[in-house]
Amino acid sequence: MKLVTKPLSALALICTSALVIASGPAGASPTRAHETGASGVTATAPLTVTPVPLPKAGSVVKAKGVTRTVLAVAEPANSPGQVLYMTRVKIAPKTKLSEHFHSGVQVARVEFGVLTYKIIQGTVSVTRASGRVQKFTAPAAPSLRKGDSIIETSGLVHFGGNNTNKPVVILTALLINQGAGLSTPVGSAVAGTRIVLPADLEVTSRDIVTFGVNGLNTMGTAVEVGSGILEGEGGSLTGVRAKLNATFLVNYLSGNGTWNAIMTITFTDGSTISGTISGATIATKDGGAAFGGTIGVLGGTGIYKSVTGGTGTYTGSRSGALGATALQTRTELHVLGL
Repeated sequence: MKLVTKPLSALALICTSALVIASGPAGASPTRAHETGASGVTATAPLTVTPVPLPKAGSVVKAKGVTRTVLAVAEPANSPGQVLYMTRVKIAPKTKLSEHFHSGVQVARVEFGVLTYKIIQGTVSVTRASGRVQKFTAPAAPSLRKGDSIIETSGLVHFGGNNTNKPVVILTALLINQGAGLSTPVGSAVAGTRIVLPADLEVTSRDIVTFGVNGLNTMGTAVEVGSGILEGEGGSLTGVRAKLNATFLVNYLSGNGTWNAIMTITFTDGSTISGTISGATIATKDGGAAFGGTIGVLGGTGIYKSVTGGTGTYTGSRSGALGATALQTRTELHVLGL
């Protein structure tokens, strides 16, 4: 099976993601890549990293016409490794937001004003204030008014805006992996140093349990390790070999299901960049699978200790059962702080 070469397209098919409001309009900041050497890979560094501090209840983030206030933050015991946010978002008149998605499920309700947004990819369900439920599929551009609410699910990419002369106020609830950004920009909105690692990964260890009727349920952990040659937009990171180590917690039914992971990319001098991944797998007719997920960058070590965060995608495929064949993967990061 061929390597997935369009991460966003694969992600839109199979990754759990949602959307409503990005943190601000598009705009990328210039960054600098560091020299890492030209050959060889050191042993993989420990997977534990210092997490990016969680946004706190009461914190306020402003970005060119958009004000997001965090109303409450919880780490549910029944959803380990994930964080639940409740926020209030205020969009100033004549403000357009950047294209984005979220790495988790988000529910939102318009409290004031008229919100318009363009669906780039996927389908959204809207519940009107009257109770009527509507579905809109890309390239639809529905408007939401006071009392309307939406539940955004997998594959939804969009940008929103306020075309009126009055502010728009929205309440949101978002469940995402710890360390992941509140939104993930795409297209021209993506900022940060671009790092792309295509790699064939081997399952080096696993602790998998099958149960249920005919053993169709699969749960457990798997460690995947492999290396590849970095791609990029030029600079010292291009053409360098790096190693990817990821530990996955999977939950499948008949080969389909969701997973969460923590990953570390180790560069030739031993420096690392680590993050969390949240995604899903779809079984294919040939007995293999295709998969995709979103990455929240947590931090780095060595010459990458300045990393402050970032976003990315993880996509790929395998031609056989988990652990029986190599996984052809592509990891793309946009790292801030380099």
